[in-house]
Amino acid sequence: NNAEYLVNCFGYNDHIDNSKSNDSIMDVTLESINKYLQVNVIALFSVCREFAKNSKAKGIVNISSIYGQVSPKKHLYDESEKHIGYSISKASVDQMTRHLATHLAPVIRVNCLSLGGIEHKQDEAFIEKYNNEVPLGRMMKAKEVFGIINYLCSNDSSYTTGSIINID
Repeated sequence: NNAEYLVNCFGYNDHIDNSKSNDSIMDVTLESINKYLQVNVIALFSVCREFAKNSKAKGIVNISSIYGQVSPKKHLYDESEKHIGYSISKASVDQMTRHLATHLAPVIRVNCLSLGGIEHKQDEAFIEKYNNEVPLGRMMKAKEVFGIINYLCSNDSSYTTGSIINID
């Protein structure tokens, strides 16, 4: 592997699961939480660790969510509950980034983007409610993340590591 930078933009989220239930935290199963941890934390760590073995590696950018820092607002989700496993796993990604940044420095810089809502096939009602919650009055376009990724995957960010950058 000759890659200098790794961008981890995979993850498990409840809106992609057709079998999603709207269980409250009192009803959610521990097995369902484990699914989030397996993909969003364990698999992510495994990929980061393998990449760190690469002698050309310079940087890792993990993708997290604002829901790793704040609780989802129930009214955005038709009073259902966003799965707690998502928030727990994304908080873990933030902390994993800090930990890896400390232990892989100075050779590899590790940073994290904590994203707010990105417009992608949500229904109009959700988009309208979400837009009313954010200062810019709209959801993010996926392409708006590329600039900060390009920065973190360049020598322009040579002194940036362990950062959790909020884009929300």
